[in-house]
Amino acid sequence: MNKTQQNQQKKVLRIARYKSAFLRPTGVVARCGKSVYICPDFHKKLSRIVCILGEGDITLTDYLHSVLKYHFEDFGEEINTIHARNQKPIL
Repeated sequence: MNKTQQNQQKKVLRIARYKSAFLRPTGVVARCGKSVYICPDFHKKLSRIVCILGEGDITLTDYLHSVLKYHFEDFGEEINTIHARNQKPIL
């Protein structure tokens, strides 16, 4: 297999991983959560991703839940380390 074919295969695998990680229903119900503000530009982009890539199978809540879940799993250790460093003794 040549370099171009290997790169194409890697790209196909990344797309498949993205779809399985972010473009699937999560079962989270929006009314059980809290409202948050996102800038209009992000809202427009997120809505297009959900509508076009999600093919009507996912909601904006599903997508955001998946993105945040991935973020917390990927950066959880760093978040905890920063939190521990910022803790000040009470006395």
